[in-house]
Amino acid sequence: MNMTVTNVDLGSVILSEASFRDELLTFAGAATIKEGTILARDTGTNKLVPFVKGGVANGNGIPNSIVTYDVTADAAGDVAVRVGVSGKYRKERLVIDADGDATNVDSAVIDQLRDFGLVPIDVEELAKLDNQ
Repeated sequence: MNMTVTNVDLGSVILSEASFRDELLTFAGAATIKEGTILARDTGTNKLVPFVKGGVANGNGIPNSIVTYDVTADAAGDVAVRVGVSGKYRKERLVIDADGDATNVDSAVIDQLRDFGLVPIDVEELAKLDNQ
């Protein structure tokens, strides 16, 4: 008999006191933006784009919101989203899309997020269940 390991993750990127705003998120092509992805505002289009750590093109290096659920686009274009614009968020669930799926949120990014009222908090996840 083969054993199957199933991990059930009941957590969310949102910790508390979150506020949200409706925005447009620009996709360069078909893709999925994962929950917890940090976003920035493109100063040329005034629409949201994935945050680029150290970025300088059109404001993409200034984080100002967080996606709180997976967002998928079938092609390039804009998708309506509701993003977190203030509150407390789980630091370990934040994603910098340009870095892939790895969480690479350092103190510089944390300071940038705090400038916009987004407060990353280190949390020990106790709601993660598994059958191991």
